[in-house]
Amino acid sequence: MKTLKNKISFLLLFTMCCLLGSCDKSHEEWEDGDPALAHVYYYCFEKWGTIPVGNDVTYTVKQGETLAIPTQFYSKFVRSYSPEVYYYTSAISDKTPLICGTDYIVTDKDGNELTPDASGAYKMIWPNAKGGVQNIYIKALNGKKGSFHVLTFDPNKKMDVTDVTTTSIIKTDEYEVRAMSENYRVTVIIE
Repeated sequence: MKTLKNKISFLLLFTMCCLLGSCDKSHEEWEDGDPALAHVYYYCFEKWGTIPVGNDVTYTVKQGETLAIPTQFYSKFVRSYSPEVYYYTSAISDKTPLICGTDYIVTDKDGNELTPDASGAYKMIWPNAKGGVQNIYIKALNGKKGSFHVLTFDPNKKMDVTDVTTTSIIKTDEYEVRAMSENYRVTVIIE
């Protein structure tokens, strides 16, 4: 009887190892991915909100202080090029909007004010396409209290979650960087 239990236990253990081994192999194949997507990357905020909403993360900063908002670039490769991404700030309310340059500024890590391009975009570079985390810095300027959005996707564009081409932040001959549809916006509250 004891021998029968040992044989059954051994067979169950062997079966589980085979199943786990086959799952692991398919996982490795999945990680290698589609060659057509080898130079497609994703950029979003590091902190995730509640799914399926995803854009409900809120940060609070006091007047005169600087807030660091971590963003993440998804890549498991090192490349010869360095992808650029863009981020934006946007008013929430037309009634009493907080104004960039009056109520807050965007800075680099050393506190130097950054100037957006003509479309309102701030550039961030990911050296050699290495994945990781970089911060967006917002400094409250002792202006009005209120809130505004920080986005990793152009607020003037529309994203359709059923059409992946609408999630593109930037597309060049070398690479494409896409936004996440559930994690492209956070709210900053100035107290």
